[in-house]
Amino acid sequence: MSYKIKNFTPSSVKEGLKKVDFESKSGQITNVYLEDEKQKSFKKIILGRQKNKTGRYQVDNEDVINRSFVKLRTEYIKTDTWFERLIPTKWILALSLLSDLQFLRNARIKYAEKKYDYLSLVDSKNDLSDLKLRRDIDEAINKFIKFSNESHEKIINNLDDVLSKLNESMSQKMFVEFSPQVKVLSKALYDIEKDALLKKREFKFVQVLYDRIEALNGLRDSCTCEFNTKKSNNKLLRKRKALFEYKQTKFIVEKQLKFLNIRLNKLRLESIILIFRKKTINSQFKFELDKFYKTYSVAKEVQQEVSAELNTWKKIIKDRINDQNHTEKKFLFNFIKAEASLLTKFIISNIHNYHKLILTGEVKYGNKNEFISLRKHYKKQIVPIFKQAENWMESNFKNLDINFEWFLKGSFKLSSLNMIYVKILKAINLGKKNIVISDFLHLLTNKDYEMLFETISKINEFYPDISFIILHSKTFTISDLNKNKKIYWSRNNELVKTSTKEFFEKNLIEICKNELGESNVFAFAKESENLIDVENRLWNVNAKKFNQSGFIFINPLEISTEFIENNSLPINVRIIRTNKYHDKNMYFGVTRNKTKVYFYSEDKTFERENEAVLYFEEHSISAII
Repeated sequence: MSYKIKNFTPSSVKEGLKKVDFESKSGQITNVYLEDEKQKSFKKIILGRQKNKTGRYQVDNEDVINRSFVKLRTEYIKTDTWFERLIPTKWILALSLLSDLQFLRNARIKYAEKKYDYLSLVDSKNDLSDLKLRRDIDEAINKFIKFSNESHEKIINNLDDVLSKLNESMSQKMFVEFSPQVKVLSKALYDIEKDALLKKREFKFVQVLYDRIEALNGLRDSCTCEFNTKKSNNKLLRKRKALFEYKQTKFIVEKQLKFLNIRLNKLRLESIILIFRKKTINSQFKFELDKFYKTYSVAKEVQQEVSAELNTWKKIIKDRINDQNHTEKKFLFNFIKAEASLLTKFIISNIHNYHKLILTGEVKYGNKNEFISLRKHYKKQIVPIFKQAENWMESNFKNLDINFEWFLKGSFKLSSLNMIYVKILKAINLGKKNIVISDFLHLLTNKDYEMLFETISKINEFYPDISFIILHSKTFTISDLNKNKKIYWSRNNELVKTSTKEFFEKNLIEICKNELGESNVFAFAKESENLIDVENRLWNVNAKKFNQSGFIFINPLEISTEFIENNSLPINVRIIRTNKYHDKNMYFGVTRNKTKVYFYSEDKTFERENEAVLYFEEHSISAII
């Protein structure tokens, strides 16, 4: 989703970046231009491997606790190894998707729903009246569960909001003078305390709901029709006794119990995870607290006061939850009981009405061939979990215009682009919302580069909550060099955000040295105080000071293709084809004096070998040597 790093100073003095202000947004590409050493420093920070001495660090609007917290939310994509290429792609993507517990639960629910709907249809034996009865019962049970869930959710959410605000205020109040880690960890620790108690309440609610639904299969004695039919003196009626059996609720109830069982297992797993998380964060919190005490020689009395306040904090949370016990009990044992009683009466009444239809001979049966076709259709809807994962992947490939068909069947991924796709899709399958692409785009061919960014554009369309962070050490790998676009780079060992125009202006000498060579570097000779000779043309420059001769560096983003003012310098160039820059709006030309120049133009297009006139203005000059 997003990164928000404000006034971050690393705890280690050895880091190349001394201060970081950084933000990435959902559905957008954030470009970061750094040299190798500073990239390593930024990588440590962005992956949660570097603690902050000051500042605030959030991922997906939550304060970062440790590197594991970041790892669950961020995927760092680097160049692949030969071993990775040996692992079958189908396995990687399917297993990563099945590792997403949310997808796995939804797949199990979908499988159970279709399975029990099919069994219920078969059990109706083409009796349309019986089928309608089953559908009415299913709808009534669904409404009961939905209404109960919504009502309970309101109670839990209100309590959750109150306790979340309490934890936020307590952490700010108690640890205002402590290190950022202590403040963040204290809130995280007591948020876990709150979540664990709320999970217990939800678990109890689902158990009550489970018991109420399970009881619906035990209503056989509520309607005496089955018993009376078996004991009837009417021989014909006794032969039809199977029609009066209480069986319509069987598969419907089993389906709902399966759903509730999946939910209970989810709550059990989440509770176990919370226990382990609590142990980890508690030890980390104690470590940071003790480190602060030792660093600043905090008195024992103050330490005891902090310990007492922490115990009070924990007690307040428990008291707030206990205050809701009366409301909870009233909801569970009065409200749900009353709603379940109404549901029971509805089911008994409808089943009895169906028995009346049997007695009066008004039961309707459907067409046999239509029933066979419907049964086949329902059976096809039962899709195994692994097959659902495959179908989801194929649908995803189609949406994102990724053609994986040729190598999904094999084990080897011969293209680097395919490996990048696999890693991006694996991150999506695992529910990660932040994708960091390391500095390897210069290794891709132009075609692969274009295909990758087309795919990223599609991903932003179908997954608008995913953000991309791309690292660069070369300007030509930046996909959009529009002068008003924003880019992050290092200035005086601080990560700053500026326009692309300013970035080129401040770094043009280094860019020319490392990438452009002698391009955009023009020799000049001073003719008078404000007059210089460039490319055998005189240029009146008022705002700059020049030596008798030297070189000027011309910012490619500040070169105009239209005449602007009398004081500008016109330069004739011949357009040369080049594939160096991936941004197609960056053109390359050669002057009559064989000086090479890159220039940026969105308004005009230029064909190879054609002549063009470029105009330099005073602000086009980035540096003079």
